[in-house]
Amino acid sequence: MDMTSEKAPTQKVAYWPSGLWCDPETAALAAELGEFPADYQIAEFPADADPALIDKEVLQLVEGK
Repeated sequence: MDMTSEKAPTQKVAYWPSGLWCDPETAALAAELGEFPADYQIAEFPADADPALIDKEVLQLVEGK
């Protein structure tokens, strides 16, 4: 088996234009209940990504960098 072709595990996060982020299931529920707008997007990060890294990357996505 070729180990170089295996993908590393990832996690998906939902994020809003404000920079707030959470798991996609929570985002969908919050939008369904009307607690948060449904204008969130999904990004993918390494499964072991530090929350501080996700914060930084989400802010860059929101700012369009």
